Amino acid sequence: MGAGIWRIALAFAGILLSYQTAANQNFDVHLDKLERVGKAGEYFSYNYTYDKISGMKYSMGGHVQQLKELDDSYMVKALVARADLADDSPYEVMMDIEKPLCEWMRTIYKTYFYEELEKVSNFPHYDTCPLPEAEYVVTDYVFDAEPYSEMMSEGRWKIEMMLTKDGNVCSGIVMVTTVKPKE
Repeated sequence: MGAGIWRIALAFAGILLSYQTAANQNFDVHLDKLERVGKAGEYFSYNYTYDKISGMKYSMGGHVQQLKELDDSYMVKALVARADLADDSPYEVMMDIEKPLCEWMRTIYKTYFYEELEKVSNFPHYDTCPLPEAEYVVTDYVFDAEPYSEMMSEGRWKIEMMLTKDGNVCSGIVMVTTVKPKE
């Protein structure tokens, strides 16, 4: 699960940018910030690539070593928030989900991510829990936001994906994007 936190955040960005649907408008998505958070090196070691192919398309690959077994004592938290384009606009929370890891695997991961991840990685099956120490690889994954462009609304979007234990962040990512109409 932790191996795909950055990949899952990008998928959430594409799926959840449908707030205030704007018909017949095309948008550009600009990645402003992609930051890992948590105890570096204690839970995962990462080596990944992330390349922008075009304004709406990104190529990703990576190798992640999960260093600890993860069970239901860990929680997965996903937060999506949106703000207007003005720099001082406050973020409004659009989605805030927190579930024990095994429940996350059987529900959110199974429903929204497993089928696509299965094609490009050796990420675990959704029935795998606890997650044993393992090495995960993602190869040649391309995320294309273009199919979602007609559903997007302009604004600043913040996506946070966190793995926590006892309220402390073990590993996670914060991604901020700007969605603007194509010029």
